[in-house]
Amino acid sequence: MIASLFTVLCLILACMASPQAAWAADPKSTPSASSSASAGSSASPSSGSSATEKMTITEDITDTENLLGDNLGKVMDAIKTTKSETGVRVKLLFIPNFIEGEDPQKWAARVLKSTDPDPNTVMLAVASEQGNLVVAVSSNSDEWLSSQKTVDELSSAALSPLTENDTPDWSGSAIAMMDQIKTLKKTSTSSSVTSLGVWIFVGCLVLLAVAAVAFRLIKGRGQHAHADRQLARRQRRRARKQDDGNGSAGNDDSAGNDGDKAEDGDKAEDGAAADDHATDDHSAADHSADDHSADDHDADGLPKSGSGNEGRSIFMPPAPPAK
Repeated sequence: MIASLFTVLCLILACMASPQAAWAADPKSTPSASSSASAGSSASPSSGSSATEKMTITEDITDTENLLGDNLGKVMDAIKTTKSETGVRVKLLFIPNFIEGEDPQKWAARVLKSTDPDPNTVMLAVASEQGNLVVAVSSNSDEWLSSQKTVDELSSAALSPLTENDTPDWSGSAIAMMDQIKTLKKTSTSSSVTSLGVWIFVGCLVLLAVAAVAFRLIKGRGQHAHADRQLARRQRRRARKQDDGNGSAGNDDSAGNDGDKAEDGDKAEDGAAADDHATDDHSAADHSADDHSADDHDADGLPKSGSGNEGRSIFMPPAPPAK
């Protein structure tokens, strides 16, 4: 309530300010009652009462000049539709003049702030006699709405119906601005969805890359582990083969040694038997020789007649004849 009273006070001060450049439009477009009201003491009580009755001051619309006229209901419906479709609350301020000597943009921003606006609130302030308008956006608005680009586009959209024709279309100005808000909201939503899609796509690519790297690492570790197990099995097999080979070689060596020992024993026995046989042969020969010697000599040890040398003839070759 206090904020509304403060807004009305600002409007009264604005109406009391001296007018500057008039809008490039038909002067008849401004109601005569407003001129009387702005004249101050020269207005009669009845005309002041008539001007007051034509003022529109609601929560969202302040129209001291009754510029909206019969289109007031259409504008109010547009405000509700804009709020439901975009979440943006629109405030309209139609006054004769902005305060002289103060920047209209700063003045409109201060007036909007004094109303303690909801987030995403836009106010269109129009000075009909000065031919000027400003768009102010609450500081607690979303980025797409509070950007200077959006403010410029909303101002341009609101200005077109006021300058296209000979007669300014005040209600058309407000509706055109609200239509532009809807368009910018859709564009912002599409951009947000596109940006979100891009970020999701990038996130998916990152996840795929991480998954691929992890898969390769896990696969590499599995391959290394498999290779290590195969190598360990091969080494165990080789060790078993070496153990089996060493055992067979040991058995073969033992068998060979036993065979060699047995063969050496047989050879030794054969040699001993041969030696015994030779000894027996020599003994027999000696006995035979002794027997022959005994037979050839008599008891006195003399050779017997006919024993071998007896009766042996000696051949002498004849001497050569003497010359």
